[in-house]
Amino acid sequence: MKSIGEIEEDLATKAEPVLGFKPSSSFKRGPIGLLIYAVCGVIAYLSLRSAGVV
Repeated sequence: MKSIGEIEEDLATKAEPVLGFKPSSSFKRGPIGLLIYAVCGVIAYLSLRSAGVV
């Protein structure tokens, strides 16, 4: 069974041709990654709220 790090590395390698760069853990933990996570969280919250779950 692969570790999470190995799976993440495989996915990053597969995404490289599409994105034009290889995403890494440092990218996700940087300011841009945190901003993306925040925006996704707000979208998820609004979706749940409009569905009547929250």
